[in-house]
Amino acid sequence: MLGKKVMCMKNYLQKKSKRHKVTHEFSGKQHFFRVESPSGETYNVALQVSCDCQYMGITGVAKGQICSHILSVFESIISTGNINLTTANDNLVRLKRNACVNLVRCSNRKLNEIRVSEGESKIHRSKKREVCDNLLKEGKHFITEAIFNTGGRADILILDDFKAIEIVNTESDESIAKKMLDYPSGIKVEVIRC
Repeated sequence: MLGKKVMCMKNYLQKKSKRHKVTHEFSGKQHFFRVESPSGETYNVALQVSCDCQYMGITGVAKGQICSHILSVFESIISTGNINLTTANDNLVRLKRNACVNLVRCSNRKLNEIRVSEGESKIHRSKKREVCDNLLKEGKHFITEAIFNTGGRADILILDDFKAIEIVNTESDESIAKKMLDYPSGIKVEVIRC
């Protein structure tokens, strides 16, 4: 009887999971995903897994792949569904913010402060203030003039979304594309024209 319940749970979870759309947002120590259900609701999922096998090393996962041991654990979770998970949304948002802020140089982490550079035009500064005011109203955390550890500087980095906003007036698409080459992998970019 117990085996039948386990099989029913596995089939139910697998059928339900195949109807969701999963979008990878960012990977650092943790992996962040956005999951959209068929009803249109979106959810945030974060995973951090590790194994002590020979394929896992101090510098990360071998060849960017997880090992079969972790896959077997995922299969077991799907089969039984009997694992306790944290559901605190505030904790997940905090984890995302921390992962994103760690991409920025320590000396440049001025949270929710609207900073401008001397070379910006009046219209550029005005648009930056407008965007930042809207982010503050939404309760999102951001860093202006964010200098990444990898190089490159974003006008606005939204920590909640792993997204950089570039405000441009006369800058060409080629110039913006070249600038983004120094951005950390996984950062989405939105261009707002003045």
